[in-house]
Amino acid sequence: MFSCVALRTASVLALVSLSGCALNFLGEERESWRDATERACYAQKLVVPSYFQRPAKEVDGKGTCGIERPLKVNAFERGIVAVTGGDVVLGCMMTNAMERWIRESVQPAAQARFAMPVTEVLTMGTYACRSRNNRHGAKLSEHAFANAFDVAGFRLADGRTIRVKKDWRRGDPASQAFLRETLISACGYFTTVLGPGSNRLHEDHIHIDLARHNASGTSRYCRPKLDMPGPTPLDPNAGIPMATLLQTPPPAAPANMEQRAFTYRFDDDLGAPDAEAPYPGDQIRAGQVPSVPASGPFTPPASIPMSYAQ
Repeated sequence: MFSCVALRTASVLALVSLSGCALNFLGEERESWRDATERACYAQKLVVPSYFQRPAKEVDGKGTCGIERPLKVNAFERGIVAVTGGDVVLGCMMTNAMERWIRESVQPAAQARFAMPVTEVLTMGTYACRSRNNRHGAKLSEHAFANAFDVAGFRLADGRTIRVKKDWRRGDPASQAFLRETLISACGYFTTVLGPGSNRLHEDHIHIDLARHNASGTSRYCRPKLDMPGPTPLDPNAGIPMATLLQTPPPAAPANMEQRAFTYRFDDDLGAPDAEAPYPGDQIRAGQVPSVPASGPFTPPASIPMSYAQ
């Protein structure tokens, strides 16, 4: 009798060991703010569904993984800025934040440093049902809720690619400055930003998400802390005006798209968040529609500490 009980116990323990990650998922509850902010995002039409950002069926992953009303996103800025591989799964709030960041900060930075716009954002993943760092017992990653985006780099209008992996430390001055400027500006739109220098897991991409680091959702975590790079000289013969692209209907599928990498990096080891700072998304939770400038460079709100850029 004892040997049978021991055998059954050993079998159960083996099963627990093999499925520890899944059991961890089952032990968590999806926070109520996630679905609430997504519903508010749609109700306030912060994202208007289109061919480039299509409503999709609910993603119901293991345990609390998933998202109630996801979008399949293949481009931003009305199709001008393609997403590598197309049809990544994102929430409404992340899609809205990505749109604003690209329009208000990434494009002006590209125009200033390369005299041409970005036409593609290279990604290393959005949705993945996993714990932070794939670590047993850790909290779920924001990727598990389609609330994160890993930026591997950008493609410019002339076909050139600016990659975090090769250009952050070894690229030409304009490429290095551009990547640093995009990371610094991302801290004004996302609550988590992690890039090269934050830890060894972010040497090849910039992780951005809309996690809540405190109960009110006002705290941010942005690493590394950088000084805004100065201007870089422009090649007078380079550049494709943004107006040219706006007047040309975007293709159904971007040319020369690279295969999207489905190797999700262990990119959620945050440590302690920064001191509390207001997050624009709080306006949505308070029932207000945040003001979104039509164009122009990003100007951080005065109430957000600029320690992120130090």
